[in-house]
Amino acid sequence: MMKLSKSDYVLGCSCPKALWLKKHRKDLYKNDSGNFIENGYDIQNLACQLYPEGIMINAEPWEVSKGAKETQKLSREKSILFEAVAELPCGAFCRADILQKSGQGWNLIEIKSTNSIHPEHIDDLAFQHFVFSKAGYQIKKHFILHLNKDYVRGRNLDISSLFKTEDVTLQVLHKQTETAAQFAQLYDIQNQKQEPCVFVNKNCLNCEFYAYCGKNIPEYSILNVFRADKIKKIYEQNGSYEVEKLDLKKYDGTNAIDIQAWQNKEIIIDKQGIRDFLQKLVYPLYYLDYETVMPAIPLFEGSRPYQQIPFQFSLHIQKKQGGECKHTSFLHKQKTDPRRALAEFLIQSCGKKGSIIVYNANFEKSRNKELAEMFPDLAENIHAVNDRIVDELIPFRSRFLYHYLQQSSASIKKVLPAFTSLSYDELDIHNGNEAMEGYLDFIEGNLTLKEEQNLFQALETYCGQDTYAMVLLMDVLYKYSK
Repeated sequence: MMKLSKSDYVLGCSCPKALWLKKHRKDLYKNDSGNFIENGYDIQNLACQLYPEGIMINAEPWEVSKGAKETQKLSREKSILFEAVAELPCGAFCRADILQKSGQGWNLIEIKSTNSIHPEHIDDLAFQHFVFSKAGYQIKKHFILHLNKDYVRGRNLDISSLFKTEDVTLQVLHKQTETAAQFAQLYDIQNQKQEPCVFVNKNCLNCEFYAYCGKNIPEYSILNVFRADKIKKIYEQNGSYEVEKLDLKKYDGTNAIDIQAWQNKEIIIDKQGIRDFLQKLVYPLYYLDYETVMPAIPLFEGSRPYQQIPFQFSLHIQKKQGGECKHTSFLHKQKTDPRRALAEFLIQSCGKKGSIIVYNANFEKSRNKELAEMFPDLAENIHAVNDRIVDELIPFRSRFLYHYLQQSSASIKKVLPAFTSLSYDELDIHNGNEAMEGYLDFIEGNLTLKEEQNLFQALETYCGQDTYAMVLLMDVLYKYSK
């Protein structure tokens, strides 16, 4: 019979079928978490420095029984154990990030790389309590040690302020009856021969097993059109995930537009809406796009955990409608804080008048507000840039112009190939996450000189295409406004 670990339990709480597939379909289970796992280990190592007297249990992840015996032995001698292991005859086992002596009992401390507590963190600790308690450990309190979102780095990293410890004992104890029942159910599910049947909903789109569970669902389906809380009812009414099967007369607003466009394979055009948007423009136009990095552990003085740090921008400048564009750009190529240099070049490059076109204004405006707070002497000019921003996302999100190939998305990665021949498929960097990961590797010194040069070229090409894409989409809006 298979054992049930802490990660198994948390996965099963989210989706029993995902747990079963993990155990029975190893060919489908990749567990490719990439930088998130590395980042998590970095955070765990830092957090453990808060307990210098701590001792690491010497057992590999698969050496469960060895780890449990080592934990029992050291728990009689030491007051802080890292990666402590408990195992039960019923098949449950888990590791605790930190097991801390408290009087005649113990505290469980779980380290998380988030900057707040999530519901699944409570499930995680509830399972730890269940296992350690039944293994003979008297557990008194439960804590989650996570990043402090309010921490602002000084010249040096202050580990004691970087983390925040929250007592979640009451929440964990409140779930114990539920945890025992849930364990029994998940243990039976993982050991059964038949694959569980679970309804595929919108949240499944981000699951690593979706390609398997959703293999009979069309690429564009009701999962794309509707909110998660509506999908099951709509599926039951129509007996299908297909958008073609929907009765258009039952829907209105954005949903109706998306359904109509898909069923008729057409482009929806609201000329007046497009014209109202275009009338707000003041030439010359400055098409602006940022690339950012958001390290969990702040790298630069004056930054917070997971703060978006802009390190690059692209700017296409167009003096008149349909006219040629001049391109300029900024990319910080030193392993230092890029924000001051970027802010100064941005102010210099954007002139004094003309609309600044972005795609999703909340992002660029928020970064600019942060820059203004960071550099008070530049604040007036940075706020002046924000005052000129016009969001090109609006006409596409509002469905003033909507192509059925957008598949209910107003993302520029969907809109661009729907209306133009330009795409990101042939680029070395395909999205913002790849740009972020590459630049973080550069800052941390993980690249050779040649790799750095290739990265800089790829970043320039990718960010430049983002702003050129906005130029092309503006031409599209003018075309359909006539």
